[in-house]
Amino acid sequence: MKKIKSYLLTFLVLPLILLSLVEIIQRADLLSFAAWPFTRTGEFTVSFLLFVAILCIGAAILRELKLAFFVSLIITSLFALVSSLKQMFLKEPLLPWDFVLGKETTDIVNYFTDFINAQVVFYLVAIILLGVFLFRFWGKKVYRYSWLERILFIFLACLILSSICLNRPLALKRTFDLECVTWDQKLNAQQNGLLLSFCLNLQWLSVQEPEGYQPEKIREIIEDYNEQPAWSNPGIKPNIIIIMNEAFWDPCLLPGVSFSRDPLPFFRALQKEHSGGTLMVPVFGGATVNTEFEVLTGNSTQFLPGGSIAYAQYVRQPVESLASVLAGQGYYTAAIHSYHNWFYRRNEVFRNLGFSKFISSEFFVNPQIERYCYIADHEVSDLIIEEVQASRDPSFIFAVTMQNHGPYGFGYEKGSEIKVSGDLSDDGKYYLEVYAQGLLDADRALRMLVEHFEKDTQPTIIVFFGDHLPFLGENYQVYREVGYYQEDGSYEEYRKMYSVPLLFWSNYLTEQEEINLNASYLGAYLLQRAGLKGSPYFQFLQAKAEEVPLIPNRAFCQKAAIDPSVFGDYQLLQYDLLFGEKYLYQGESPEIAQADYFLGRGQMIIEDLQFKDGFLEVKGANFVPDCQIYLKNKALETNFISERKLTAFIPEKKRRQLAELPVQVKLTDSLRNLLAESNCTILAKMLK
Repeated sequence: MKKIKSYLLTFLVLPLILLSLVEIIQRADLLSFAAWPFTRTGEFTVSFLLFVAILCIGAAILRELKLAFFVSLIITSLFALVSSLKQMFLKEPLLPWDFVLGKETTDIVNYFTDFINAQVVFYLVAIILLGVFLFRFWGKKVYRYSWLERILFIFLACLILSSICLNRPLALKRTFDLECVTWDQKLNAQQNGLLLSFCLNLQWLSVQEPEGYQPEKIREIIEDYNEQPAWSNPGIKPNIIIIMNEAFWDPCLLPGVSFSRDPLPFFRALQKEHSGGTLMVPVFGGATVNTEFEVLTGNSTQFLPGGSIAYAQYVRQPVESLASVLAGQGYYTAAIHSYHNWFYRRNEVFRNLGFSKFISSEFFVNPQIERYCYIADHEVSDLIIEEVQASRDPSFIFAVTMQNHGPYGFGYEKGSEIKVSGDLSDDGKYYLEVYAQGLLDADRALRMLVEHFEKDTQPTIIVFFGDHLPFLGENYQVYREVGYYQEDGSYEEYRKMYSVPLLFWSNYLTEQEEINLNASYLGAYLLQRAGLKGSPYFQFLQAKAEEVPLIPNRAFCQKAAIDPSVFGDYQLLQYDLLFGEKYLYQGESPEIAQADYFLGRGQMIIEDLQFKDGFLEVKGANFVPDCQIYLKNKALETNFISERKLTAFIPEKKRRQLAELPVQVKLTDSLRNLLAESNCTILAKMLK
């Protein structure tokens, strides 16, 4: 009977206690935890099994349940505490790569030691008191497990852990439809639970050192490719604008489908007069940032673990990019994305890639919204023009749009100007009409940009392409209905599903070229066409692109008649820069991250304060609609008047002290993260 009781405690009650404590500490929200088992039953169940495995391991090692539970409690609770602190300050829970990237690990330790607050002390005291209770009042007779029982515990633990991490022998991931939300690790922890989300992330951790990785080999590779290409336009530093337009593709390629009008008339006309072609991208229907990562850094996601999201896992320290190379040549570098700053960690990633600033959707001023929540593409074009005009230096602008993002079941209030006909289901036609309208608007936004820079005397290059093909219904619905995708496993079909249109436009270059490149070569090609100096890595990429211009998924290399070994030197250099010792730089690593990097169009500044008719008027620069005036660090209900003026009503009881209270303007995002803040001043000082 005692054994049965012990087993029940092991497999039911105690794991549930551990799971509950860890999640309550991590979430800091009892209601969130209470709702979790009902909203995410599958994830809760697998998380529970994970804690069963932890307790089994403890019992097998320590031989008694009480001690195993207490040790497990200490370890998991401390893990949750550190994760909670990291999330408080770095906006993410603990992740596997925190323990292998030196800087990240140092940050975690610093946060844990520097912010010992009342909450942390409370939890530590509670754990100690629980330990005292366990050893003084929970049974005086200690039951020790036999060798057979301990072996069974280890077997059960291995079975559970293997099924969670490797999806075998039990297919728990597939059975419970577990998803690792790599683009938002905070949401990942809320959805899967802290420890389960940590385990699901382990699959992206392993990046094996390539065979032959030695400093001598890196030097040998660079010496073979160190001949600097001749500058085609020495002395000219053109403005360089890259637009990665959401899901941009040519639906006229679909067989048997007709459109009432061409959704891409301007783009198609430009391709006939300027350089263009196709770009092979690494993703279909989503994971935009992997294409973005390849274009900006020159690195290929084909050399990373399958399914990984480079921005989420690997850009956690400065990484050489097109932005850092151009910044080193005197360029003003800005990234623009018409969506949340935190999406795919772009707010941190763009710092690590060497941009001087990042303008996200929070900094757009009263933009036109299309399809429920997406900023119109022409707003991005307007902002690009504004940024280039405001800079005294040559500009490098990297912009990512959102208007034509899926799902395409959400249409336009104005309806679609384009009607679709063909052998399609009603849903398929609707998806295509919504998508085609987005393309037409993107085409108009491109026209606006090109027509502006055609008249500009500054040399300018515009590169325009899509991040991936659109996701037109579940299981390739539209593509299957018209026979564009038949899942025949051929390389030709692979190229169709992973190639997007590309335009290379310039107001000063006259040579027209047909371009068919891998996304990771685009930055090197751009530098070469612009006649700008590249880094040793980008010089290597220029030569590599001529040798083997496309990099398909490894499963298609043989079908493409490509020997994978031809990428060996490429893979070595990429590993060196992302994970290795950076032998490529020979001890002289370039400055990449800019110390004055910030979010927004410009730094918010308070220039004047006035109090009139019960309202505090704040005048300054670079205010946006969601800014709030803070009085003594407390937010006031704020009225946005313009980018130079905000007002807030001051209650009667606060007016007597108003002249002496500090005033500041702050901007927070949808996750309540502080994005920007102005200087802090006092009304009395302004009135002097």
